[in-house]
Amino acid sequence: MDELEKKLNYRFKNRELLRSALTHKSYNEGGKNRGADNERLEFLGDSVIGMVITDYIFRRCRDNNEGDLAKMRAHLVSSNLLFKVAKTINLGSHILLGRGEEKNQGRRNQKIVSSSFEALIGAMYLDSDLATTAAVIIHLFKEFLEQLLSHDLRINDYKSELQELIQKHKNVLPSYQVVAENGKPPDTQFKVAVFLENSEIGSGWGRNRREAEQEAALIALKNIGNFMHFERLSDTFFGEKPRGS
Repeated sequence: MDELEKKLNYRFKNRELLRSALTHKSYNEGGKNRGADNERLEFLGDSVIGMVITDYIFRRCRDNNEGDLAKMRAHLVSSNLLFKVAKTINLGSHILLGRGEEKNQGRRNQKIVSSSFEALIGAMYLDSDLATTAAVIIHLFKEFLEQLLSHDLRINDYKSELQELIQKHKNVLPSYQVVAENGKPPDTQFKVAVFLENSEIGSGWGRNRREAEQEAALIALKNIGNFMHFERLSDTFFGEKPRGS
């Protein structure tokens, strides 16, 4: 924990808060270990990160409209980017996991690590105040913020790209529908399918509907040549490959 605090440049006054933030629910399974897990702190930290990032880009990006700001925020608070930020402080090595998750390489699991990062921020907020926590967040996100603001980093808003592309060729809009759910809250995964004129053109999974819709839109962009009779887009058009490809 000392090593983690050095990387955060923050010393917790309440050590139990820090321990709870690092405790995955699997660690307490079977009653062998005592103490709270990090799910409630994750809920709080998610909101704190969102507020701090929103405030930062709102003040920095005075010439951007609401749509652009929404795309930036969605990218910066995504599970994928939180995972990258968490890796800069080697957070995975500090998480308390049950034996099953240890065997399943839970320390490298994007959902576990990004959720633990949110919990860590939630714990810091309770241990200090918003100004202190915001300073740490901006420091940790600095590299990614600067890349984004200098336009070197692509903002992946596949839903908007799909809609714009379709409307260049057809006067219709894609529609999205939740077609499956897997797991119990808070670990429920949603499957969303995207349809074009009653034909399914892509589907994807996510930990909420928004993520699943983005994944479905990305798959649809890959497949859309099969449905619209124009050249399939190059793989280099996209910032990342869809999961499972």
